[in-house]
Amino acid sequence: MFEDFKNKNDKKILFYGRPDGLGNRYEELLLLSNYAVKNDIFFKYIWNNTGKWKYSNKFLAKNIEIVEKDYVQEWPTKNFESTKLWREYISTNNISHNKNVILDLKYPEIKNDYIGILVRGSDRIVDEIESLPPGFQSSEDVKTSIELTMKYLSSHKNLAPIVIFSEDKDLKKEVSEKLNNFKQISLPKIPNLEQAYEDFVYLLSSNEIILCSRFSSFALSAGMISNKRVVKFFSYSHPLLNRWKNEYLDFPVQNNQDKDLLYELPRFSKNEKITSIGNNFIKSFKTTEELVEKVVLLVSFNKSSYIGFEENFKLIKKKIRIDMLNMSIFISDLKEIMNLIFKSKNRKKILKEKIPYIIKTIKILGFKTYFIKSYFSNLRKVPYFLYIDVDSFISNEKKYLNDEHFKGGIIYFENFDNKKALIQEIIHKAYQFTLHFELDNHENKSIGYVSLIKNE
Repeated sequence: MFEDFKNKNDKKILFYGRPDGLGNRYEELLLLSNYAVKNDIFFKYIWNNTGKWKYSNKFLAKNIEIVEKDYVQEWPTKNFESTKLWREYISTNNISHNKNVILDLKYPEIKNDYIGILVRGSDRIVDEIESLPPGFQSSEDVKTSIELTMKYLSSHKNLAPIVIFSEDKDLKKEVSEKLNNFKQISLPKIPNLEQAYEDFVYLLSSNEIILCSRFSSFALSAGMISNKRVVKFFSYSHPLLNRWKNEYLDFPVQNNQDKDLLYELPRFSKNEKITSIGNNFIKSFKTTEELVEKVVLLVSFNKSSYIGFEENFKLIKKKIRIDMLNMSIFISDLKEIMNLIFKSKNRKKILKEKIPYIIKTIKILGFKTYFIKSYFSNLRKVPYFLYIDVDSFISNEKKYLNDEHFKGGIIYFENFDNKKALIQEIIHKAYQFTLHFELDNHENKSIGYVSLIKNE
């Protein structure tokens, strides 16, 4: 299943990995391998031990040769990990269970059932700041996690023994003492294996994983590889955390009205091959891989200065033509630059970053798309994809729905309550299309979109 790429003749793309923890490295390998497998390309991944987190590599990844390196003078380098494709799009994709990345270790035979509890401490605990960065926690969060772990364990009869894992020895001892009413067992040392990997292997082998912290990519990676349920005590609204698509048990049980609402509206079936277009941290949309392959033109009614949808579409399908109907990207960038020149105190620094960004955008989208604003007409006799706001779509709905060249698209909205009637109208009239509805709460507004795919 996993080929040896060391002597493979195909030209491998160089990628220098993050010098971080095992969870972060698994995340990076999985996203990179998913992209490599999907596009039938190969990478040479440098397992980067430059920082304080130093590990030997025990992973195998499809379409990736992994090479350990003790020191990297400058990271990120000018290789694939610095491209806009990786940094803006691939690295923001959702993380879901598959077999593209596995742990290349023989697990010891464990006769006893047990529950794994992961406690994250050390540098992930931050106090005395107003807003915690995603993935970090306060001392109060740690206390809450321990209390909820006790409540969760107490809610079960015939409970299996527990095993506590942590990179923080003092915190591990504290949690062990507070959970002394529950049976705790010790697992045997695995010869010639680093402590982090030993903990990882034993988490993989547990009945379920309790995340006794706000967040830990280490615990979620173990749950992802083993396809085990993770018990968590905090909701993940931030895109950086929410993209981990593990099987979760939220404790205490959370009531989510938006989820109830989604059940009443159309969704893609599990049989559809779905792709996400855009930046998941900022704005992204689901459609099908089949539709992306079918269309040769993207007609965009985008009015904002953020062009992540158009840019990502072009990156995943280089031959797509893009017509911008409501804006010239060049004029938008020019206005921003003029504003920087006359108003910004740090204009030199910002302009130094902005100009290379614009150059990359022109290279991706092409000269015509970047500089020229298009005009919609009935002359587009090619299969096209529509990216449009709900009001603009409704004003010409018959034109689009009856057009044989219109193959599907994204209809987006910014306030569900105000646009509910229009969305219901689309659902009612677009009977020849497969529909998918997404809704998200953002700054007290219910924003979302309807994805359409023509049935042919």
